[in-house]
Amino acid sequence: MPEIPVLALDEFSNLVRQMNQMVDRQTRRQYHGFSPTDAFRPAVNLYETQETFVICVDLGGMDQHEIEVTIEKGHVVVRGKRQSPLPPDGARAIAVHLMEIDHGTFCRTVEVPASVDEEKIAARYHVGMLWITLPKKPPAP
Repeated sequence: MPEIPVLALDEFSNLVRQMNQMVDRQTRRQYHGFSPTDAFRPAVNLYETQETFVICVDLGGMDQHEIEVTIEKGHVVVRGKRQSPLPPDGARAIAVHLMEIDHGTFCRTVEVPASVDEEKIAARYHVGMLWITLPKKPPAP
């Protein structure tokens, strides 16, 4: 069976994301078709190098102190709550006509491969992205 080129997988992922957005727009036919109590799922990318796995979580607009990262039963768990963005001038009496930026509580779980050294997992938040580095255990002799 021939390998699927990475480009094709990326194109497929983009197509799936676009289709999900279209369905979402169709179900929100009115401007105020959102519920502030709905949980959302931040987008996650997973990368691998020879030495590590790297998880990237899109958490734009959050303060790093509002993000919790834990290791639970072989999984990396990222939790938090993103506030609804408001105009920077602090206006509180505003009418919302369109709201597409997800907000609310979230919890994302990514399974940790057995080859990861859980004691050395590290996380850093940079420019709206949470980067979690999962170093691989050295190969057994």
